[in-house]
Amino acid sequence: MEYKFNTLKNALIFTLLLVFSKAILAVEVTDLYQYKAVVDDKSQAQQRRANRVGFIGVLEKVSGRSIDKSHPAIGDAFKNLSRFVLKYEYEESLYQTYLKIRYQPQLIDGVLNEMEIPIWGNRRPLTLIWLAIEEDVQRSLVTKEDYPQIFHLLDTNSNNAGLPIVMPLLDLEDRMNLTVTDVWANFPQQILNASRRYEPEVIVSARLYQRENVWHLDWQFTNQGTFQLHQLKGDKLTIIGELVSSISTQIAKQYASLSETEVTSSVSVRFFGVKGIKQLEALKTRLRTLTQIDELDISFRQGERVDLVLYLNAHVDSLKKALQLDSQFEIIFDPFSHQSTQQLEYQWLSQ
Repeated sequence: MEYKFNTLKNALIFTLLLVFSKAILAVEVTDLYQYKAVVDDKSQAQQRRANRVGFIGVLEKVSGRSIDKSHPAIGDAFKNLSRFVLKYEYEESLYQTYLKIRYQPQLIDGVLNEMEIPIWGNRRPLTLIWLAIEEDVQRSLVTKEDYPQIFHLLDTNSNNAGLPIVMPLLDLEDRMNLTVTDVWANFPQQILNASRRYEPEVIVSARLYQRENVWHLDWQFTNQGTFQLHQLKGDKLTIIGELVSSISTQIAKQYASLSETEVTSSVSVRFFGVKGIKQLEALKTRLRTLTQIDELDISFRQGERVDLVLYLNAHVDSLKKALQLDSQFEIIFDPFSHQSTQQLEYQWLSQ
């Protein structure tokens, strides 16, 4: 009788998993070690200045953290920055000339390790930004057609921050579901409803306005449970450029390898759907790409189930977020469990 109940329970769990669980698709950032710095011309002096800007920028891009430029490791690197560079390339846009600089990944990681700054990793949450602007007492939602320079700045700074963003289409469907007032006041339910079609992991509402000749940009996370207001002020284009890095910094605090809370040395995780040796090796290879994991061991294997001990350099919450962002893993929730700390269980979805 007990066997039948457990069989029924497992079948129900699997059914609930299929119905209610949805893998969140992160974006794999492929150009983490590249930075586009603005230059006035193509002179050697501008190239040297751009390299200094790009070097700090790429450190912040890889880590998601602000870099202390007074750190001795930065001073040492500045003595011979050319050794960090793989390639230079100029890029022209309608608004600016850029020097696109690709850096040596191992050397950049080495500087971050020396500064004891965690590396974020290349799978990052897709972030949707709703932006409202107030000009001449009129409020409107920012569209690419009406504000092409704002879109250009957001796109460039998204690339430089290593944060994949999407701006809403603001087509008929969006405008039927959402008004400028909803974004201005950050009405969460309306924003969440309008955002579903874009399937973002992170949703931001922002408003741009001028007071006493100073531009202000306020932004909040809409789907993070707490609605802390983050504020930027200064020149209009400057603070628009700072928006993405400000969002990225806050997100990195949740997703980067090392947590500011206590680091968990190891955790046992159970995986289902691991069919044979090839699938097991693929699972281990995938897990080793996560920056939160230093090493792993197999503790149990039977059929399509594998239990692994993961040795971490991060808090277990950081690992959970990384697995949540990876489309190859789907978390299994046990609705019958009343324990505060459940066994971590995932379905391995790779074919």
